[in-house]
Amino acid sequence: MAYARGNCAPARWAGALGLALLSWQAAAQTSPGWVVKLTPQHLLMSGLWLEGEHPRAGHPRQTFTLGAQLYAGPAARPDVPFNPNDPNRARTVRGAGLFAQHRFYLGTGTLPGSAQPLGFYLSYGPQVQLFRLGFERREWHDETGPGELPYLVFGPVAYRETALRYGAAGQAGYQFAVARRVLVDVYAGLGLRANHVRQSLANSQFQSGPSDYAHGGLFIPAGFKVGVVL
Repeated sequence: MAYARGNCAPARWAGALGLALLSWQAAAQTSPGWVVKLTPQHLLMSGLWLEGEHPRAGHPRQTFTLGAQLYAGPAARPDVPFNPNDPNRARTVRGAGLFAQHRFYLGTGTLPGSAQPLGFYLSYGPQVQLFRLGFERREWHDETGPGELPYLVFGPVAYRETALRYGAAGQAGYQFAVARRVLVDVYAGLGLRANHVRQSLANSQFQSGPSDYAHGGLFIPAGFKVGVVL
């Protein structure tokens, strides 16, 4: 009898170890992980928006999002039609921004094999952006010529603006899977932001509408994002 009992102990340990491994494997398959998202429409504004979304520990229907924004290239004017008589040429933008969100998912769906929630959601969060903007105008201006004498010439003159803006927005959206590890996030909302602009001319040249770089006041964040589950 003692021999039989001695062999039961290793069997019990092996069984316990097997259950622990199965539990660990199941937890790994549904680990919260991160979703990395790109917002494609901002590429039209020479902006690259990337963000990471992660479920909140202990609250599977809530997530936190942290995003970064980089701008470099030609400045766009999406709020106004093209005007061939616009005196400003060679518009450029360089800048960066940060934003964060807290989301509440209203349904119970999740991505298969992951704890990432899907479905309708509500979110809110702050944001801040800093832009260095430039453009040129062809006009008469003074230049120093030979002999340190001033000359009046006609040609391009560079102007600069700096815009700092910050605020917050609330959004409603819907997130769904299009492949095993690929998500699409469609959203729209309403926000309010303050702006501080330093410009060379009397008025800012980058406040044509809510989508322009130096705009302040009410704005409507809307669009879609494409995400990959890590």
